[in-house]
Amino acid sequence: MLSVGIVDDGVGFVPTLAKLRQVVSANFVCLVEEKELPLGCKNSKQLMDIGATAVHKLSDMGCQAIVLSSVALTSRCLKSFADSALDVFGCDAPVLHATTYTASKVLVAGDPFAVRAQTLPDIIKVEMPDFPQLAQSQNERIIVRYISDMCEKYAGQFDCIALANSSMNFYKHSFSRVFPNVKIFDSLEGVARRIRKKYKKTPKEEGVCTVIDADGNSLEEKYRFFLE
Repeated sequence: MLSVGIVDDGVGFVPTLAKLRQVVSANFVCLVEEKELPLGCKNSKQLMDIGATAVHKLSDMGCQAIVLSSVALTSRCLKSFADSALDVFGCDAPVLHATTYTASKVLVAGDPFAVRAQTLPDIIKVEMPDFPQLAQSQNERIIVRYISDMCEKYAGQFDCIALANSSMNFYKHSFSRVFPNVKIFDSLEGVARRIRKKYKKTPKEEGVCTVIDADGNSLEEKYRFFLE
Protein backbone atom coordinates (compact mmCIF):
# COMPACT_ATOMS: atom_id res chain seq x y z
CA MET A 1 0.00 0.00 0.00
CA LEU A 2 1.07 3.58 -0.64
CA SER A 3 2.77 5.34 2.27
CA VAL A 4 2.15 9.09 2.66
CA GLY A 5 4.01 11.43 5.01
CA ILE A 6 2.50 14.64 6.37
CA VAL A 7 4.63 17.43 7.86
CA ASP A 8 3.20 20.07 10.19
CA ASP A 9 3.99 21.81 13.46
CA GLY A 10 0.77 21.03 15.34
CA VAL A 11 -2.92 20.22 15.02
CA GLY A 12 -2.97 21.35 11.37
CA PHE A 13 -1.99 17.84 10.31
CA VAL A 14 -5.41 16.54 11.44
CA PRO A 15 -7.61 18.19 8.75
CA THR A 16 -4.91 17.43 6.17
CA LEU A 17 -5.00 13.77 7.14
CA ALA A 18 -8.81 13.69 7.03
CA LYS A 19 -8.87 15.29 3.57
CA LEU A 20 -6.24 12.95 2.13
CA ARG A 21 -8.05 9.90 3.50
CA GLN A 22 -11.03 10.92 1.37
CA VAL A 23 -9.04 10.78 -1.86
CA VAL A 24 -6.34 8.12 -1.44
CA SER A 25 -5.87 4.75 0.23
CA ALA A 26 -2.59 4.81 2.12
CA ASN A 27 -0.72 4.33 5.34
CA PHE A 28 0.04 7.75 6.83
CA VAL A 29 3.00 8.95 8.87
CA CYS A 30 2.32 12.34 10.44
CA LEU A 31 5.51 14.10 11.50
CA VAL A 32 4.63 16.91 13.92
CA GLU A 33 7.48 19.40 14.36
CA GLU A 34 6.30 20.54 17.78
CA LYS A 35 9.66 22.04 18.71
CA GLU A 36 9.36 24.39 15.71
CA LEU A 37 5.84 25.67 16.53
CA PRO A 38 4.94 28.12 15.07
CA LEU A 39 6.59 27.50 11.70
CA GLY A 40 5.06 30.65 10.26
CA CYS A 41 7.26 32.83 12.47
CA LYS A 42 10.50 31.28 11.18
CA ASN A 43 12.70 32.93 8.56
CA SER A 44 13.31 31.53 5.08
CA LYS A 45 16.51 29.67 5.92
CA GLN A 46 14.98 28.06 9.00
CA LEU A 47 11.97 26.90 6.98
CA MET A 48 14.21 25.49 4.25
CA ASP A 49 16.27 23.53 6.79
CA ILE A 50 13.22 22.24 8.69
CA GLY A 51 11.44 21.22 5.49
CA ALA A 52 14.46 19.44 4.00
CA THR A 53 15.15 17.51 7.21
CA ALA A 54 11.52 16.45 7.61
CA VAL A 55 11.09 15.38 4.00
CA HIS A 56 14.24 13.27 4.01
CA LYS A 57 13.33 11.71 7.35
CA LEU A 58 9.93 10.64 5.99
CA SER A 59 11.53 9.41 2.77
CA ASP A 60 13.94 7.28 4.82
CA MET A 61 10.90 5.86 6.63
CA GLY A 62 9.53 4.64 3.30
CA CYS A 63 7.03 7.37 2.41
CA GLN A 64 6.53 7.56 -1.35
CA ALA A 65 4.56 10.80 -1.20
CA ILE A 66 5.11 13.64 1.28
CA VAL A 67 2.71 16.51 1.95
CA LEU A 68 3.85 19.80 3.45
CA SER A 69 0.71 20.54 5.43
CA SER A 70 2.12 23.85 6.68
CA VAL A 71 1.42 26.76 4.32
CA ALA A 72 4.63 28.46 5.47
CA LEU A 73 6.72 25.38 4.61
CA THR A 74 5.00 25.12 1.24
CA SER A 75 5.61 28.80 0.48
CA ARG A 76 9.33 28.49 1.12
CA CYS A 77 10.30 24.87 0.50
CA LEU A 78 8.18 23.30 -2.22
CA LYS A 79 10.13 24.67 -5.18
CA SER A 80 13.36 23.20 -3.82
CA PHE A 81 11.93 19.71 -4.44
CA ALA A 82 10.83 20.42 -8.02
CA ASP A 83 13.75 18.49 -9.54
CA SER A 84 13.91 15.87 -6.80
CA ALA A 85 13.01 12.23 -7.25
CA LEU A 86 10.83 12.60 -4.16
CA ASP A 87 7.10 13.15 -4.60
CA VAL A 88 6.52 16.28 -2.48
CA PHE A 89 3.20 18.13 -2.43
CA GLY A 90 2.29 21.43 -0.78
CA CYS A 91 -0.72 23.15 0.74
CA ASP A 92 -1.13 26.70 -0.55
CA ALA A 93 -3.04 29.62 0.87
CA PRO A 94 -6.09 29.59 -1.47
CA VAL A 95 -5.98 33.29 -2.30
CA LEU A 96 -6.21 32.87 -6.08
CA HIS A 97 -9.20 30.55 -5.74
CA ALA A 98 -10.87 33.03 -3.39
CA THR A 99 -10.34 35.98 -5.72
CA THR A 100 -12.15 34.17 -8.54
CA TYR A 101 -15.13 33.76 -6.23
CA THR A 102 -15.62 37.43 -5.37
CA ALA A 103 -15.49 40.90 -6.85
CA SER A 104 -14.80 42.20 -3.35
CA LYS A 105 -11.58 42.02 -1.37
CA VAL A 106 -10.33 38.76 0.13
CA LEU A 107 -9.19 38.61 3.73
CA VAL A 108 -6.08 36.43 4.03
CA ALA A 109 -5.63 35.17 7.59
CA GLY A 110 -2.61 33.19 8.68
CA ASP A 111 0.83 33.12 10.20
CA PRO A 112 3.28 35.90 9.31
CA PHE A 113 5.42 34.13 6.69
CA ALA A 114 2.50 32.77 4.67
CA VAL A 115 0.51 36.00 4.82
CA ARG A 116 3.43 38.19 3.79
CA ALA A 117 4.13 35.88 0.85
CA GLN A 118 0.81 36.81 -0.75
CA THR A 119 1.28 39.40 -3.51
CA LEU A 120 -2.11 39.64 -5.21
CA PRO A 121 -3.74 43.11 -5.21
CA ASP A 122 -6.97 43.90 -3.40
CA ILE A 123 -6.44 41.56 -0.48
CA ILE A 124 -6.54 42.30 3.24
CA LYS A 125 -3.64 40.70 5.07
CA VAL A 126 -4.19 39.73 8.70
CA GLU A 127 -1.28 38.12 10.51
CA MET A 128 -2.31 35.87 13.43
CA PRO A 129 0.97 34.76 15.02
CA ASP A 130 -0.73 33.37 18.14
CA PHE A 131 -3.19 31.13 16.30
CA PRO A 132 -1.02 27.96 16.11
CA GLN A 133 -0.48 27.91 19.88
CA LEU A 134 -4.15 28.67 20.58
CA ALA A 135 -5.16 25.87 18.21
CA GLN A 136 -3.34 23.38 20.42
CA SER A 137 -5.43 24.43 23.43
CA GLN A 138 -8.73 22.90 22.25
CA ASN A 139 -10.48 26.01 23.63
CA GLU A 140 -12.81 27.22 20.90
CA ARG A 141 -14.14 30.13 22.96
CA ILE A 142 -10.66 31.68 23.15
CA ILE A 143 -10.05 31.00 19.45
CA VAL A 144 -13.32 32.67 18.43
CA ARG A 145 -12.43 35.72 20.54
CA TYR A 146 -8.96 35.89 18.96
CA ILE A 147 -10.39 35.75 15.44
CA SER A 148 -12.88 38.45 16.33
CA ASP A 149 -10.22 40.70 17.90
CA MET A 150 -7.90 40.37 14.91
CA CYS A 151 -10.45 40.63 12.08
CA GLU A 152 -13.48 42.53 13.35
CA LYS A 153 -12.23 45.94 12.19
CA TYR A 154 -12.33 44.66 8.61
CA ALA A 155 -15.96 43.47 8.81
CA GLY A 156 -17.92 44.55 5.74
CA GLN A 157 -14.79 44.98 3.63
CA PHE A 158 -14.66 41.38 2.35
CA ASP A 159 -16.99 38.50 1.58
CA CYS A 160 -14.55 35.58 1.64
CA ILE A 161 -11.57 34.45 3.70
CA ALA A 162 -8.50 32.54 2.56
CA LEU A 163 -6.86 30.56 5.36
CA ALA A 164 -3.05 30.66 5.25
CA ASN A 165 -2.37 28.44 8.26
CA SER A 166 -3.00 24.71 8.45
CA SER A 167 -4.35 24.74 12.02
CA MET A 168 -7.02 27.19 10.86
CA ASN A 169 -8.44 24.44 8.65
CA PHE A 170 -9.37 22.57 11.83
CA TYR A 171 -11.21 25.64 13.11
CA LYS A 172 -13.07 26.77 9.98
CA HIS A 173 -16.28 26.63 12.00
CA SER A 174 -14.79 29.17 14.43
CA PHE A 175 -14.28 31.64 11.58
CA SER A 176 -17.88 30.97 10.51
CA ARG A 177 -19.09 31.82 14.00
CA VAL A 178 -17.45 35.24 13.75
CA PHE A 179 -18.40 35.82 10.09
CA PRO A 180 -21.46 33.60 9.41
CA ASN A 181 -22.18 34.95 5.92
CA VAL A 182 -18.63 34.79 4.59
CA LYS A 183 -17.26 32.08 2.29
CA ILE A 184 -14.15 30.41 3.73
CA PHE A 185 -11.48 28.73 1.58
CA ASP A 186 -8.98 26.39 3.21
CA SER A 187 -5.58 25.21 1.98
CA LEU A 188 -6.54 21.58 1.36
CA GLU A 189 -8.50 21.50 -1.92
CA GLY A 190 -5.45 21.92 -4.12
CA VAL A 191 -3.32 19.23 -2.52
CA ALA A 192 -6.25 16.81 -2.39
CA ARG A 193 -6.83 17.33 -6.10
CA ARG A 194 -3.17 16.73 -6.96
CA ILE A 195 -2.97 13.59 -4.80
CA ARG A 196 -6.22 12.24 -6.28
CA LYS A 197 -4.92 12.83 -9.80
CA LYS A 198 -1.67 10.95 -9.22
CA TYR A 199 -2.76 8.08 -6.98
CA LYS A 200 -5.81 5.87 -7.37
CA LYS A 201 -7.98 5.27 -4.32
CA THR A 202 -8.87 1.64 -3.62
CA PRO A 203 -12.03 1.78 -1.47
CA LYS A 204 -11.55 -1.66 0.10
CA GLU A 205 -8.16 -0.74 1.52
CA GLU A 206 -7.91 1.16 4.78
CA GLY A 207 -4.46 2.15 5.96
CA VAL A 208 -3.05 2.91 9.39
CA CYS A 209 -1.88 6.23 10.79
CA THR A 210 1.21 6.93 12.89
CA VAL A 211 1.82 10.27 14.60
CA ILE A 212 5.38 11.05 15.70
CA ASP A 213 7.59 13.96 16.68
CA ALA A 214 10.95 14.82 15.10
CA ASP A 215 12.71 12.34 17.37
CA GLY A 216 10.40 9.49 16.38
CA ASN A 217 8.43 9.48 19.64
CA SER A 218 4.73 8.64 19.41
CA LEU A 219 2.28 11.55 19.74
CA GLU A 220 -0.87 9.54 19.16
CA GLU A 221 -2.12 9.82 22.73
CA LYS A 222 -1.49 13.56 22.81
CA TYR A 223 -3.52 14.15 19.64
CA ARG A 224 -6.22 11.58 20.35
CA PHE A 225 -8.76 14.33 21.17
CA PHE A 226 -8.27 15.96 17.76
CA LEU A 227 -8.28 12.67 15.84
CA GLU A 228 -11.50 11.28 17.34
